[in-house]
Amino acid sequence: MNIEFDQITSFFDGKAGLITGLCQEINLHTIIDKHLENHVGRPPEIPYSSLAQMMLMNIAEDHHPLSRLKDYFENVDLESLLGHSVELNQLNDDRFGGFLDAMYEAGLEQIYSDISLSAFKRYGLKISNVNFDTTSKVMWGDYLTEEGSQGAIQISFGYSKQKRFDKKQIKFSLGTTQGIIVDGQVLSGNLDDKTYNVNNLERAKKIKENFNSEGDDFFYIADSAAFTKSFLQKSSQLDIDVITRMTDNLVSVKEAFEYTLDHLNELESVEIATATKPSKYLVYETECDYHNVPLKMVVCSSEKLRPQKERTIAKRVVKEYKLLTDISNELKKRSFACEVDANIEIDKLTNKQLKKLKYHTVNLLTTTVETKRPGRPSKDPEKNQSKISFVVELDIKRDDNSISRHLDKECLFVLACTKLDMSATEILTEYKTQSAVERKFQFMKSPQFINSLYLDSPRRIEALGYLLLILMLLLSVAEFVVRRELKKENQTIIGPGDRVMKNPSLMAIYRVFYSITTIAVNSDGKMHRGFNKPLKNNVKTILRHLGISENLYIRGAS
Repeated sequence: MNIEFDQITSFFDGKAGLITGLCQEINLHTIIDKHLENHVGRPPEIPYSSLAQMMLMNIAEDHHPLSRLKDYFENVDLESLLGHSVELNQLNDDRFGGFLDAMYEAGLEQIYSDISLSAFKRYGLKISNVNFDTTSKVMWGDYLTEEGSQGAIQISFGYSKQKRFDKKQIKFSLGTTQGIIVDGQVLSGNLDDKTYNVNNLERAKKIKENFNSEGDDFFYIADSAAFTKSFLQKSSQLDIDVITRMTDNLVSVKEAFEYTLDHLNELESVEIATATKPSKYLVYETECDYHNVPLKMVVCSSEKLRPQKERTIAKRVVKEYKLLTDISNELKKRSFACEVDANIEIDKLTNKQLKKLKYHTVNLLTTTVETKRPGRPSKDPEKNQSKISFVVELDIKRDDNSISRHLDKECLFVLACTKLDMSATEILTEYKTQSAVERKFQFMKSPQFINSLYLDSPRRIEALGYLLLILMLLLSVAEFVVRRELKKENQTIIGPGDRVMKNPSLMAIYRVFYSITTIAVNSDGKMHRGFNKPLKNNVKTILRHLGISENLYIRGAS
């Protein structure tokens, strides 16, 4: 039997097929081509949508710079995944760079919004609230804004959430609902969160109009950076309900804290479901008026925070005790000629160093010290008189009641809601969905995905950033839909490490597709494709729930 092995090619396109399958299910190819061809005025040699899908595959798999994408796609069956043939010699950095430029000029935010809306419609997803937050990404190198690109993001110094204040950065924002990414932006590195939240209200209003059914509740949920006069007043003008955390230094918050600490045993108990075990809270609700914006306030005592805060308070107690012992040791070395001077020192300590004591009580005592004349006694009695001086001593005692009260206070936080008829439980339940944004940021920063941006043009970096946001949108939609359908059918899947999963994570779903291998054989000038081994049941289940055809991997050109 004559076998020509050079006519046999193996592919490991499982993850790339998941990405392209999702793209085609939500009509990403139609949206990209419509926007970019309308802007450029003519169809390109390779469809813009295909270039977009290729870049998404690359970002999700093992990000390469534009100049090396040809190397990456040598081992990808593009003809099957895209539905048409692509010559590898057509893939170069100029083509992909030109695509990023065209995407930027066509309007990145509108492209992203249309893709998001299409994904939600395709899978029947709804919005009840949107959790917004931002994160920063460190940029290495010099990025100078090119002439004529003033509208591009500024790669600049700013508050770094990665604690790299020595490096320039860009920022990403995400908006999630039910853990699904519905909105995203690439922002300038020097944009602060307070300004972002105020500006973002206009964007939230558009999301409400485009995605939300008439009459359904819609909340803008954010952390304490959103709690400003301008933000609350603007949200009231735009008729957007807000749930956010209040800052602790407000008079109304301090008063609510004191009342809560005095009545902890009388508060309502609430449990919030989480992925592991329920989180327990005690809640107290009241109302206040902040710059003519009426608010429902909910003071929450978190049981989950207590172990962490106990360690924090313990460190503070030790630190305060050391401060007091240092003061005491210094005072022992000093003496005062008269009691008046000693009392002056006591007043000074009381009004300054000891004024902000939290965990100890201190009594300041003045004692007299009699010092005899050195040497032999003199025959003159007057010369043998003892010298009287005064010493200030500290009597330090640990204040356990104060420590306990401060620990209880550390476990408190206050939420504000502009919808006054909501209960404390409802407000807290909505606010705790904010953790979904933080989990998506952790996934977004994973080395699995884009780590270095390999670009020197701010507009191209911005366009590549939006491709990353589109990828995150696709995968978060896949996670939600798979979980929803598994729950409907009371099914499980076998995840990585042979784990049985009812609610597979975004990463677990993605890793399931490592197992797909295909083979292409060129026989007499005709290409024959097939699976190297049968698809596993977990892969079949996920593809079925997402509406992606198994044939995607072996169909060849349409």
